[in-house]
Amino acid sequence: MDNVKKGTLHGVSVGPGDPELMTLKAVRCIEQCPVLAAPQTAAGRMLALDIAKGAVDVSGKIILPLHFAMSRDSEVLKASPAAAADAVRAHLDAGRDVALLNLGDVSIYATYGYLEEILTAQGYAAVRIAGVPSFCVAAARLGQSLTGGMEQPLTIAPGRHVEQVLAAPGAKVLMKTGRRLPKTLDALRESIRAKKAASHEANADRLAEAALLDLAGANLTVELPAAVLDQNADHALQQLKDKLSRSRF
Repeated sequence: MDNVKKGTLHGVSVGPGDPELMTLKAVRCIEQCPVLAAPQTAAGRMLALDIAKGAVDVSGKIILPLHFAMSRDSEVLKASPAAAADAVRAHLDAGRDVALLNLGDVSIYATYGYLEEILTAQGYAAVRIAGVPSFCVAAARLGQSLTGGMEQPLTIAPGRHVEQVLAAPGAKVLMKTGRRLPKTLDALRESIRAKKAASHEANADRLAEAALLDLAGANLTVELPAAVLDQNADHALQQLKDKLSRSRF
């Protein structure tokens, strides 16, 4: 076994849901790797793998489900990636390359980072393959620029930082809201109301700002563009959610 060349870990981005948004490089890597690893939900679903199946024939591949605990317990959170790394390591030691599939882009709040940190520290080779993040697709679907050209800032942060993020200038992307979703929506509504009250402009569209909300556990992103500032906040949020729910990412 010592003479066997170690396999390489590939962090492969599969995008937000539509297989057509996968890159050629991602498809080629999946085709070439004998082992496909992906997070598996408690209900048994492997969302990233399901997306990849829409672009690649995975028959004959070794499928490796990985389980990542959703907990606030630091010890539980630490043990979960370690167990997943052990499962991947067995294949790397046998000389098999492993493609670890990730929703969206592998460098944006992705579980892949935990495994890469563990395994590269142990001397294993790892590479990342970039992909299309959900908030870029949502902006494209709605015809909404995230940067207003070349000058507007863009802030990306976990949903738990919603209060600080909404106070920043420019567009905002809020991800991984999880159980904080109701509080995040409340903060967005309050932000709209505050901006309406503070605005002395007849046209609220001039408040050049957008907020994006990535809903945990669903291929759905909700955007709150500047144009909704002259509408009822609750109604505007629901309109955007309905519009995006009819779009396939």
